[in-house]
Amino acid sequence: MSDLYHKLCRAVNDRFGTERKDIIEKREDKRSDYLKRRRELKAAKNRLNESMIIHGKGSDEYGRAKKQLTKAEKSFRTIERSYKKEDFKKTAEFVGMDLEEEEVLLFAVFGALLGFLLVIFGTSIVHLTVGLDMIDVLLWIIPLSLGVPLCILIFIANYPEILAERLKAKTIGSAPEAINYLTMSMRVTPSLHKAVLFSAENVEEPMSSGLSRTIWHVYLRKKSSLEESLMHLAIEWGEWNDDLKRALYVIRSSVLENTQEGLEATLQRANDIIITGTKQKIRDFANSLRTPTTVLFALGILLPLIIGAMLPMLTIGGLDMTSIYQETAAEGGGLSLTHVVLLMNVIIPLGAFAYSYKILINRPGTTSLPETRSDVRVPYWVPLSITLVGTIVIYLLRAQLDMFMPFAWIWAPVVGVSYYLLKDPWDAKKKRKEILELETEFPDALFQLGSRMAEGKSLEKAIEETSQSMKGSRVGDLFKKISNMMMLQRMPLEMVLFGRDGLLDHYPSRMVKASMKSVISASKKSPQDAGMIILQNAEYLKDMQEMESNIRSELSQSVEMMEATSMFFAPVVMGIIVALYSMLHGVFMDISGQSTIAPDHFTMVVVGYLLTMSAVITYFTVGIKYQSDPVEFKFKLGTVLLVCTAVLSGVAIMGRMFLVW
Repeated sequence: MSDLYHKLCRAVNDRFGTERKDIIEKREDKRSDYLKRRRELKAAKNRLNESMIIHGKGSDEYGRAKKQLTKAEKSFRTIERSYKKEDFKKTAEFVGMDLEEEEVLLFAVFGALLGFLLVIFGTSIVHLTVGLDMIDVLLWIIPLSLGVPLCILIFIANYPEILAERLKAKTIGSAPEAINYLTMSMRVTPSLHKAVLFSAENVEEPMSSGLSRTIWHVYLRKKSSLEESLMHLAIEWGEWNDDLKRALYVIRSSVLENTQEGLEATLQRANDIIITGTKQKIRDFANSLRTPTTVLFALGILLPLIIGAMLPMLTIGGLDMTSIYQETAAEGGGLSLTHVVLLMNVIIPLGAFAYSYKILINRPGTTSLPETRSDVRVPYWVPLSITLVGTIVIYLLRAQLDMFMPFAWIWAPVVGVSYYLLKDPWDAKKKRKEILELETEFPDALFQLGSRMAEGKSLEKAIEETSQSMKGSRVGDLFKKISNMMMLQRMPLEMVLFGRDGLLDHYPSRMVKASMKSVISASKKSPQDAGMIILQNAEYLKDMQEMESNIRSELSQSVEMMEATSMFFAPVVMGIIVALYSMLHGVFMDISGQSTIAPDHFTMVVVGYLLTMSAVITYFTVGIKYQSDPVEFKFKLGTVLLVCTAVLSGVAIMGRMFLVW
């Protein structure tokens, strides 16, 4: 989304804004003015010092010089704030956007204007379709025409800061991995330069770019040494991750250790600092979720359920909520379908999504799941074809379906969308499961490999024996392939794994690749020394896995109730509401003769609310548990849509059979 934001911002400014060269010229003019005011300030300070030395503090000359200095300081601070704009510059650099503040503000104004026009266009269509009176304009149109553009303006103008906050939170999860790779490399070769390169190559963003930037700052002579550049990164990122700063300080100090024991103790302390700190941050976030999840649960699920349960009773003339402003209510004006749709299908879901998005901005990052892609890609025309064919079949069988008609219309698009959402992730999740099993088994394989090398065995022999002892497991199969290629083709381990068509090309796991790179580097030492290094790395990997497992368990506990409610409890309640409304509609029509929302229309509104809220809750729960992983989100959403629709349809149909027919 950041790339799209950047492209749209540039496109709007190229079309409507000032040319970029003019913006740069203005910035240079501001720079000249800034330097001029800084010289004036310096001159005012010199005059004040001269007047104090020559005339004394109580003299008139000193008083005038002091007033001139105050005026120069005020003028300098004004131009300094306008010129530097450090906050936006730092934010834009951190998120990787080459944008000026003026460009972002113009894009925000353009988006707000577009939103205003869309609101006016939408309300015009509604007015031409169903008609709107003055109360509708006061209660709906004016707030929407003001609120929507304002929300768009605020979101677009602050998106770089929002993205920066999300990336900062993400560094909390990637920091332990980065520190682990730094210590792994330092243990093999105590070179800070090699360690930073190794970590930058294997850790995920944004830590990878941050570590790479420390090296480039040295190459470009912005920093005099890598130690200085790394300490600058520690101070800069330490503003939001103090544990990372302390761990980087410790790693920097490990270069000064003269003994292997001192180096090991220092590196161990760095790992302990970052793991302990990350655990505490995740625990604090999980505890802080109690209030936001309760609010989201109440406003996004319970309140709409209460409103939905009340809607059947609102069809009674005395409780008709439109009667407070409709002159025709007494003559039988029923509850407006437009109002129900706006409330249940637009306002509540959008509010719940905005609140969910706000919560997830501060969600500390965790190690991302392995990136896997499905070999089967579903074209967009497939779900559209399923929906179209289903709709045609339902239309042809409408006489036989009768009371099942509203649910049949719902199932046509739900099946098409769910097929699209489930088909792609199904294969990707299968591959991911294999990679996760390999990563789970990998520390144990490294323990065995390191133990055998510590006994004095060669790398080839240690890999062969490890593959035999772990026969039947995924890591055993991998080691078996490695052993066969090393012995039969006489290829070194590095060529087997990372050469052309290397074995690890088929295993998209950063952890496995980084660990095997460490094994390759360690194997250049004596078997005993290499074995001890591999054993220590295996122990750290095990600690990382335990930390990740504990983190995901704590975060999952925060949203389990919300998941169960949105998938099962809410559809059951909504199904009962649909059936109850169908019964009350006929009864109250006979009693009062009022024209109310048709049961089929009401059913569509309820299902629309249920599916949109299920999507919002799925977005929130997947974001909490899996850091908004797209594969997990698509698979979970496809499953939720099917289950919710099935539960609601079953309950509503059974309720109609018992209550109506």
